[in-house]
Amino acid sequence: MAMQQLKPALTGAIIAVLVIALCSQVPVQREFDVGRNDTALVQGFSEPEAAIAGSDGVVRRVLPDAALRLPQLGAPVTVTIRWLAPKGTPVIVQVNDEVPVQLLAHGNWEEQALTIKSGWAKAFDLVVRISSTAAPERILVDRVTLAAMPPLLPYPAQLGYAALAGALIGMLLAKHPRWLLLVAIAGYGMLWLALYRLSPYPLLYLPPATVATLAAGWFVWQWSMLRLYWPRWAAPALAGLVTLSWMVWMIPAMQAHVTLARPGVENDFRVFATRDTLATIFQADGFYNLGYPLLLWLARPFVHDNPFLAGRLVALISGALFIGAGYLVARSLLAPKQALLATVILALSGMVAQYGLLVGSDMPFAASFTLAVAMTLRINQRSSLGRSLLAGMLAGAAFLIRHPGLLLLVWGGITLWLSAGRRSALVFALGFALAAAPQLVVNTVQTGQPLFNQQAKNIWLAVYANTDWSRWDEVPNSIGLLEVIGQDPVRFLAHWGRNIIGFLGAGAEDVSEFGRADQLRLLGWPANWLAIGGLAGAGWLAWRRQGDRRWLALIGLIGLYVAAIATAFILPRFFLPLASLYAVAAAWALAQLWAGHRSRFVAALVVTAILLPGPAAGARAVLAAQPADEVAAVELVRQTVPEIGAYVVAAIPDRLPLAKYSAIAHLISQRVPVTVTYAELQALRADYLLWDNAQGLPPLPQPEAARIGAGRFTLYTTRVSNPAAN
Repeated sequence: MAMQQLKPALTGAIIAVLVIALCSQVPVQREFDVGRNDTALVQGFSEPEAAIAGSDGVVRRVLPDAALRLPQLGAPVTVTIRWLAPKGTPVIVQVNDEVPVQLLAHGNWEEQALTIKSGWAKAFDLVVRISSTAAPERILVDRVTLAAMPPLLPYPAQLGYAALAGALIGMLLAKHPRWLLLVAIAGYGMLWLALYRLSPYPLLYLPPATVATLAAGWFVWQWSMLRLYWPRWAAPALAGLVTLSWMVWMIPAMQAHVTLARPGVENDFRVFATRDTLATIFQADGFYNLGYPLLLWLARPFVHDNPFLAGRLVALISGALFIGAGYLVARSLLAPKQALLATVILALSGMVAQYGLLVGSDMPFAASFTLAVAMTLRINQRSSLGRSLLAGMLAGAAFLIRHPGLLLLVWGGITLWLSAGRRSALVFALGFALAAAPQLVVNTVQTGQPLFNQQAKNIWLAVYANTDWSRWDEVPNSIGLLEVIGQDPVRFLAHWGRNIIGFLGAGAEDVSEFGRADQLRLLGWPANWLAIGGLAGAGWLAWRRQGDRRWLALIGLIGLYVAAIATAFILPRFFLPLASLYAVAAAWALAQLWAGHRSRFVAALVVTAILLPGPAAGARAVLAAQPADEVAAVELVRQTVPEIGAYVVAAIPDRLPLAKYSAIAHLISQRVPVTVTYAELQALRADYLLWDNAQGLPPLPQPEAARIGAGRFTLYTTRVSNPAAN
């Protein structure tokens, strides 16, 4: 079969490359009115603004990450940008990865023409970045003009996509007349011309999308034959590839996450980061167990002893473990291909991407929780006791990170007692105790209570104070659960029921503007609804002994977990560990709805395509929550301060995390109060001062001369000569 399709594939690839090379010689002269028909090109600019004298009517302001993304028309191409900035403003223009060019604004509308001959390694587009060392928002862009006249050199990426598209068309039409191959490839060329090269709205991802569509069509066509040769190792290997691809895709977003995203879960990061010695880590805390601070402490030596960078690394690795553990759970209940689909569904969840970036205990807890579930479900009466011990230790590790890990002891013990016997259940409990021993010992020694916690106060806050944090001090931390329930049992039960409904999906009884259905947030649509149907269908079959009885254990765990979490206030992130279980149910449901192998494969491809934007949405939510002035300050420090040898003093209000919990915290040599004096700075022999300009000018003799950068947070050189001394 392979040799039969090789010749038409090569023929199609050669013809397609020639067609695109020829189409690349079509002259282009296109003008884009910025603010009107520019959305395919602009990235990181402000929203359109009304007419300014001398403009075409609408303009956009340049923001710190502003860039123009241009189609690969061929080289050379001329880009003309019409812009306005106050006289003397430095305007920095960078084409692709070339050396930036700095221009000085004349104070009136002007046009800058750029000839682009680079970008040969770019995959989709050419990039022109516009910035300024002063305030970039003072730069206005009115119009962008593209001009490409033959002879032009086609870009390798476009020829590569053409070769792939032509090869796939050749294989799909291998048994059809030759003229049909020529017509199909010519059609691709016309599509490329109309929607990519000459379009007023260039579709930059048209070539790879076309290749992906043709590849999907070829797989669907050949699926009946391919599945016969599907090796046993293919599914786990592909699941590993999915996990690795997720990590690689997340790394740029992780690197762009440079300060705490607020408001949100990262507000709590200080609580963990300040437990930075063994003495503070191994200290009884009624609200936070020691597992996550210990993970940060272990990771800090690899990232310049920076707790924020350690948190980023732990979140990314935990996210990969969570996805891998999701495959193991799926493999316990599903066939290899269905388990692979469950892995893809989980990896494409926006919530998984979001908490794979956010620093906090959510993702490490979800990973250890899911690993414990995966190992427990794989144990039966023929399994060795070592597996039970390992499952218990994984459950204990989850408890080390968060108190709800204790639920795994109850669930795992009961599940193994019923499925594998009493000895397995007891060994599981032993494994749990061994892994949880550090917390249990600390709690016993320091409080006399092995399971010491003060979570009842959170329940009180939710039930009686409507989660109003200003009322936190109205009751002591030591308030007990029975005392909370006893104050008003009916109110407690009503609150508990509302939270459970809020997870499942509120109805007309919720008369607020926005209802809740937290379980629908775990996966993207339509996988979330497939998961709910899958849990109901698989559970019903298992109950009637027509399916795998372990589905009942899985559903029981979901019920136990939701019932426990619902006693206090609920947030979608609290249910993150359940995302892997829902992904398994979604894959099961899809397999039941489409029984035929080919139709099931098509359905899986369609669902995957719909879910693809999920990770990007999750990453955007995190990055957009970072204060822009802090992000700009991080970039300024990175560009200015060397990694070694500079002494940087930060005078930043203590309530702000910039100098303590950010990607530059390790570059800060010392933090000082904002009341610091010039004499104190001299005594410190600092090279740079990182200053919050909201506090006024810094205590330097010539602050404006020493200033580096613009914005709220700027650097000042502290070695400027004192005029009084000259």
